[in-house]
Amino acid sequence: MSAAVLLALSMAACDAAPPDAAPRSPTPTASSTGWTAPPLQLPTVGPGDPCPVTEPRPWSDSDLASRVLGPGPLYPVADYFVDGALQLRDEDRQPDGTYPKKVRWIGSGYTGPVLVRAARIDAPGSATAVFSYTGEPRDDGHHAVLTTPESDLPGVTTVAGPGCYAYQVDGTTFSVTIVFRAVPAARS
Repeated sequence: MSAAVLLALSMAACDAAPPDAAPRSPTPTASSTGWTAPPLQLPTVGPGDPCPVTEPRPWSDSDLASRVLGPGPLYPVADYFVDGALQLRDEDRQPDGTYPKKVRWIGSGYTGPVLVRAARIDAPGSATAVFSYTGEPRDDGHHAVLTTPESDLPGVTTVAGPGCYAYQVDGTTFSVTIVFRAVPAARS
């Protein structure tokens, strides 16, 4: 056999997957700092059970926010949750049926990678949270690297409709869950 034929056969053999190769599940992606996101572990809410909403707490810098949700160090600003709930207006509804809502985030005392994931916890339905000017989709959420200990991050939370939802916010030194409701906005 000529060298060209042997080379062509060996290249074809390298490109072909073995017949017994099974698809592999993706492994968590590590950031450039070597940090790997923990698994998503959100609570569930049974049919008819109340949504265990995270209570807002006061924020010390009233120029940024009056209240925030969660223990931090990365907090969604509670001021976007009227009466403790994300208000869904008919005019916010997208052609795919989802509702994108502005939700700003504040970081305090933390630098490093963060991953924010969101999900509906009382029924089927989608949810996402993204920062507007930093980060990228990664590990089924939105990943960013906070470079200053005090961060102000505009963002958007998108939900499938009224229901009970949760964020899981992860960094190298913390993993917190924040639960919120989405409700139809009162008509004026």
